[in-house]
Amino acid sequence: MPEHRYELMRPQDIVAERARAPIAYVPLGPLEWHGPHLPLGVDMLHAYLLAQEAVQVTGGVVLPPLPLGTETYLSPQRVRDRGFHGDERIVGMDFPGLMLPSLYVEDSAFGVIVHELIRALKRQQFGVVAIINGHGGQNHLVTLDRIAVEESEPPDVQVLHVFALHAGGKGGHAERGETSMMLSYYADTVDLSQLPPLSTALSNTEFGVLDHATCAGEPTPDYTVRSEQDPRAATAAEGRSATAERVQYIVDKVRAALPVALR
Repeated sequence: MPEHRYELMRPQDIVAERARAPIAYVPLGPLEWHGPHLPLGVDMLHAYLLAQEAVQVTGGVVLPPLPLGTETYLSPQRVRDRGFHGDERIVGMDFPGLMLPSLYVEDSAFGVIVHELIRALKRQQFGVVAIINGHGGQNHLVTLDRIAVEESEPPDVQVLHVFALHAGGKGGHAERGETSMMLSYYADTVDLSQLPPLSTALSNTEFGVLDHATCAGEPTPDYTVRSEQDPRAATAAEGRSATAERVQYIVDKVRAALPVALR
């Protein structure tokens, strides 16, 4: 298969691929707590995987994944939705009592880095720059949406922010969906034995695992993960199916941004 990973390509190969498909994928996500059973790089790794799958269909290049993302203090209501009292000061997924804080970057620093990288790709004359984002932090999403608008120069340059990881509105945090995707492509990084037996409900506050409804402000009465999104029910097959759905979502977005002659 042709090489699309930017860092492994020679200059003449990049120029030739750009002429064929002027697309640059920029995968990114913070190094963040994803329960005791998953690695901290889940968001970044998912974004990189999706970009590598999409580029096989659309052509173009994929940059190395950026281990970057930003977060902010949760509102008192969101703190209560996760099972805390509401007066705790919690940034993102850095719940009290978890053994390791996440490596979040302050909003402005994150924005500057992404801005500068996109501007460099524009100088290299890529017509579509697709930011493939694996993280759902509110200020993180707003920052990337803003950059995509500011750096687009239609019709010559289209910058896309594609939050494909949760396409379909089913995403939570470190739950069945994310765990299934990790099992399908990074199985050696998953250790479900770090979670209690299936007969024990998973506490949001103790394990830092959230189902989609909880993220959306509808926690269970006992603030535990719903059974249908329990990561202990994850399978590699489910992960492969979810990946295919998300890759198609990215491909459709990128192709729509290309000039008609190149679609």
